[in-house]
Amino acid sequence: MVFSVLLGTYPILVKSSAVAPGSLPSWNPVVSCTALLTTIEGVIGNQANANGGATYGGGGFIPGIPNKRSTSPPCSTNGNATFVEIHGVQMLTLYYAVEDCAQYPNGNFCDTTFNVQDPKCASSDLYMCRLHVEVDQAWKSAGIAPQNPPVTTQLFDIQGFVYWDSEHTNADFHSFSGWEIHAVSAWRFSSSATPDFGLTIDPSKLRVQQGSSSMATLTVNSLDGFAGMVTLAASVTSTIANTTTLSLNPTTVSITSGGSATAILTIQASQSAPIYKYWTVILKGTSGSGTHTLFVTLAITMPPPDFSISPNRTSMTVSIGSSGTSTITLASLYNFTGTVSLTASVSPADTTASLSPVNPTVSFSPAIVSLSANGTGMSTLSVSASLLTTPGTYTVAITANSGTISHSATVTVTITL
Repeated sequence: MVFSVLLGTYPILVKSSAVAPGSLPSWNPVVSCTALLTTIEGVIGNQANANGGATYGGGGFIPGIPNKRSTSPPCSTNGNATFVEIHGVQMLTLYYAVEDCAQYPNGNFCDTTFNVQDPKCASSDLYMCRLHVEVDQAWKSAGIAPQNPPVTTQLFDIQGFVYWDSEHTNADFHSFSGWEIHAVSAWRFSSSATPDFGLTIDPSKLRVQQGSSSMATLTVNSLDGFAGMVTLAASVTSTIANTTTLSLNPTTVSITSGGSATAILTIQASQSAPIYKYWTVILKGTSGSGTHTLFVTLAITMPPPDFSISPNRTSMTVSIGSSGTSTITLASLYNFTGTVSLTASVSPADTTASLSPVNPTVSFSPAIVSLSANGTGMSTLSVSASLLTTPGTYTVAITANSGTISHSATVTVTITL
């Protein structure tokens, strides 16, 4: 079996063979180290810090290389291996960042950074299943860095050097851990002769506004001839489980060899769901003893500024020659600030009222209400019936306007003798 490993602008062909752990050949010809086969969990260990990420002390390759920018890092430090090979990793989110740029004699080069996850990780702590990886700027300048991996949910294998970056232990984008593979020296797509299935989702980054819902399509793909039933489940981190609900339809799909099946994921966020860009949705597919997990980033956002309108009386009775009132409450939503103008129209609601030569008259005090962020304001609606108003039922349609935002409410008025 032959894998194409992308290095610079020239593909290097590497034959895959069964090699004992600790003596795996490097896929990058400039790296003389032999790789130690391990896993994400093997790199970061199983000791969690207060944020849920991995600690330095629990790492499996302490201390890692001393200089992440070195283009010829040591193969071991303090007797511990630094060059590793990890199979079957998956991009945590379907994008990577280009950052931390620097000027070199041959141009400006940047790190390509992203996080990978172990889709078979069984830990309930999601951060203990993740690892930050970087294609290094200095390696790019030297012409020895691999090309950036494609944005894909397909599993791939990586080789690179273990490094501890203490500056990002409190950063979500770094999985709340300093452990990373920096630099990534080479990568290749994973291959397996065993029938299996994979999970993908569209869109790859989920978004939902407070108080609303959104949908995404989960696809289950047959890999290497897999055929059978796959049971699906969806959940969110415990922090938002009480305010954000998930549902899948259907929860079981049937896949033919080489085929695929889809399910609709619906996300419902309450108005009190906490706003954050990096919540995690956990999608699982199970068939027999095999389980695959897909971690997807969920952003809960605040809706655009708005306001609501609410009359304290939605119906009233007014005698001819008199008037009635209803208090109209306007409430700022999602930090709305501004002025709201109130207008109203009156129309007959029954055949008797339609005979009236004069409809009841309405007024507001005040007709313009100013709202501060998340504050409230009130206006009094007065409805007056003259001696010429015919008894019957009328509808008062209230409109509240502020720029392009408009809301309405109705008050039913019964005129009696």
